[in-house]
Amino acid sequence: MQLNSFSDYTLRTLMYLAVMEETSVTTQEIARCFEISFHHEAKVTQWLARNGYVKALRGRHGGIKLAVPPQEISIGAVIRATERGMAIVECMKAGPVACKIAPACLLSPIIRDAQEAFFHVLDQKTLADITGNRKHLQQVLNLAMGTDENLYV
Repeated sequence: MQLNSFSDYTLRTLMYLAVMEETSVTTQEIARCFEISFHHEAKVTQWLARNGYVKALRGRHGGIKLAVPPQEISIGAVIRATERGMAIVECMKAGPVACKIAPACLLSPIIRDAQEAFFHVLDQKTLADITGNRKHLQQVLNLAMGTDENLYV
């Protein structure tokens, strides 16, 4: 099972914002840090804002920051939302199924159970759990903390 890029970028963005704590950062800064396209990061940021995870601040010192405390952001909920319609095999997709063995197949219920087990584990974890090593993440991301502009070291 593999998460789509949007889910990956969404989790990275949330982690970045959690590490930055209350400091506002720009979408461009996050895209630069993770070496991803600004266009992709802008879509992630817009989705996070529409879904209430981040708040956007306009103006010269604008940017984004978490709108919800990290301990209240469920990793499972985020992944479920960003992986809408996730179907590991064709017969789990919505709509008509072309697979000839679908009516007699015993694989899809097993995969569905495995997928639910996957989400059950993710439901037990929050953004706070995956950013508990904040100082190490700051080092890995090469962030200069304590400045107004969050420049790279």
